[in-house]
Amino acid sequence: MKKLALTTIATCLCLLQPSAHAQSAVTMYGVMDLGVSYDQGGINGNALRVTSGMATQSRWGFRGTEDLGNGLSAFFVLEGGIHADTGSSTQNGILFGRTSVVGLSNPLGTVSVGLQDTPYFTTLNTIVDPLRNGIARSNNVMAATGFRAGNSILFRSNKVNGFNADLMYVAGEVTGDINAGRAIGGSIGYSDGPLNLRVAYHNKNNDTATIQNTSKARNLLFAANYDFGVAVAYFGYAIDQGFNSASLNNTAASFGGVAPTASTDSRDLQLGVSVPFGVQTVVATYIRKEDKTTLAQDAQQYAFAYMYAFSKRTDGYTSYAVIRNKNGAAYTEGNSEEVGTGNKQLTVGLRHRF
Repeated sequence: MKKLALTTIATCLCLLQPSAHAQSAVTMYGVMDLGVSYDQGGINGNALRVTSGMATQSRWGFRGTEDLGNGLSAFFVLEGGIHADTGSSTQNGILFGRTSVVGLSNPLGTVSVGLQDTPYFTTLNTIVDPLRNGIARSNNVMAATGFRAGNSILFRSNKVNGFNADLMYVAGEVTGDINAGRAIGGSIGYSDGPLNLRVAYHNKNNDTATIQNTSKARNLLFAANYDFGVAVAYFGYAIDQGFNSASLNNTAASFGGVAPTASTDSRDLQLGVSVPFGVQTVVATYIRKEDKTTLAQDAQQYAFAYMYAFSKRTDGYTSYAVIRNKNGAAYTEGNSEEVGTGNKQLTVGLRHRF
């Protein structure tokens, strides 16, 4: 029945394409990631769970392109997250809550409109974090305000002499106040051979229809990685300022003592290394959150991961990570799909891409 439903959806999407099939293409794709996580250190004790999407959030989607001629093409992407252990949707039950865009591309770059990752999040995922915000994710201790944005317009330039840039505008859509809820962001970078450098910025107005004159959330990220051949080294340094600039990854977590409070002025450092051995890869990361407010609720995350590739599409993995919280901080050890319950997490999983 599920196979029939997916076939029906794919057929409907294909029917939406123009009749010139030689110039159009629609592809279904996705990831199924399932495993077991063991959380320790939580105030309510340890937890053992069958968990979906630890290394990469389980997902499914459709993408398509149409050649419009003269170097111009149209494209769309629809992508939704799946709790593969239960079959339900992630992103609060939204069917395509990960990506929902339509756009145009030409030799200069692309323009896309809809729900999509921000330049800041793309930089964090592709340049800074060797684990791509999966197991032992960056978001555990350096979550910012600008990860994914609906009602957004994104321009991304093609590469010229190693440089490219992107710019995003997010409409707040508050009637009578064009600034409330609005966000702008972008990044610029250089990539040549083994070297990747990038700077990303995100600025969000926290005002709403009923709350005015709040401070803006501002996130600035310096990112780099370098492939030495035998290993790839990763670096990231972030400056987070303003209300909602450094949200807590788990607002319900507490380890007793002083209540955890989201910082309005913090600095984040991430260091990582990825070492391939044929079909095996070993990854180690270190992340530090420095809370510059008087609460000084700092945190440090140490993580180790191992991946074994059975093929180009299927791999197994295991990881162990621990967070050292200070002065009432309560960052929990989570993964791509769950925020976790304690400050330690052990995972074992299998990931298949289709």
